[in-house]
Amino acid sequence: MVKCPHCGFEGIDRAFTLLKTWKYGYYNVKRLQCPICSGKFNYYHGVSPRGKTIEFVIRVGGKRTGK
Repeated sequence: MVKCPHCGFEGIDRAFTLLKTWKYGYYNVKRLQCPICSGKFNYYHGVSPRGKTIEFVIRVGGKRTGK
């Protein structure tokens, strides 16, 4: 489950619009856009060298206000 850091919408990663993917160290990174508020964020998911699964999100840019 992925949670939008802008509005709190929670869903599977396929519920969000995929904008870009890349690899960063041992993370697979997806830039996603929320279908509710159109906010953009990066979703990091990976397995550390010690075998621990790690996932987190980082906000990117500002939230669209629709002005």
